[in-house]
Amino acid sequence: MVQTVIECGKVSLIKKQETLCGDSSHIVREKDRLTAVLSDGLGSGVKANILSTLTSTILATLLSHKLPVEECVYTVASTLPMCKERKLAYSTFTAVQIEGDVAHLVQYDNPMAILLRRGKNKKYSSSRTFVENKEVYESTIYLEEGDMLILMSDGMTSAGLGKTNTSGWSRDEIAELAERLYEPDMAPQRMAALLVDAALSLCLEENDDDTSAMVLAVRGRKAANVMVGPPENRDEDNKILRLFFAKEGRHIVCGGTTAATVSKYLGKPSVLLSDTATEEVPAISRMEGTDLVTEGVITLQQLVKFAESYLENPMLSLELSRRQDGVAALARYLFEEATDITIYFGRAVNEAHQGLDIEFGEKLKAVEALEKILSRMGKSVKVSMC
Repeated sequence: MVQTVIECGKVSLIKKQETLCGDSSHIVREKDRLTAVLSDGLGSGVKANILSTLTSTILATLLSHKLPVEECVYTVASTLPMCKERKLAYSTFTAVQIEGDVAHLVQYDNPMAILLRRGKNKKYSSSRTFVENKEVYESTIYLEEGDMLILMSDGMTSAGLGKTNTSGWSRDEIAELAERLYEPDMAPQRMAALLVDAALSLCLEENDDDTSAMVLAVRGRKAANVMVGPPENRDEDNKILRLFFAKEGRHIVCGGTTAATVSKYLGKPSVLLSDTATEEVPAISRMEGTDLVTEGVITLQQLVKFAESYLENPMLSLELSRRQDGVAALARYLFEEATDITIYFGRAVNEAHQGLDIEFGEKLKAVEALEKILSRMGKSVKVSMC
């Protein structure tokens, strides 16, 4: 595959009346390889959380070191603490390791992973082996751009059991919904959130088991370029902006003074869209030649705040489709569309803010925090000072 990247989205909902989730996931990213494990611990609550956390962490770490599957499973089985009540140390798992265009899938007692290719459910072959009396299925899949792998715990397939249906939500039914939801270039986080939200609806908003979906997507690289503040040296405005607009991808402008500088360079007016303002987020503007123009410091600070919540509660992905403010627009571009992000941070002092509480340092602090969060999301991020 050329110019593609593996992105991952995941959602876990805790069983009603529990405080900890019995499902856990762990991802190890390396230069040319990604290893991801979704595990479901026996029962629910604290015990299940311990079992699944140990399983996902140990298994992902061992697989990332290229150890044989048999050795990895044996190590996990002999490491898990025994449940005193059930006399079992039990945790299911689905593990996938992707290197280049090859995915190696290892599945034990979770619902079988779904492969979407060109938006359609595609069958793949599996071989069955027994490791420590565990029936393990292994598959090798040659991936293509646009492929999605959907991993899930049995909270998905038991959704609605005894409430809205008599036999749960079958894997085939989940695959059918995924086909209907699929869109080219769809963010894996959006797919995971939509599937789990559907499961929650089947449970009448009270899930009777921990419910998780992890989606890995092979995506073509998409760039976003963000200009925050005009260049320090005004004589270099045109030079920097030529570089900025020569870059492929989205072109996003943050800040009123920055927008004025870009407007002058492009010879296009910046038109305020007043109906996009909220109590917390200033209005965005429209300018021909750009994809998005937002206010500066306040919007960036609100974006960082939202990003932190988004990492803690990935279901917030669903909120992005409903909101039209500057923070939501930035989040859609940066969190769910772009894979490679360049932030041009202009070091010019904003004269409009002199004497006010809004400081140059606050803007820099917001950009630094955003860079860290985007990196945690698996994005390739570069901050260029100008």
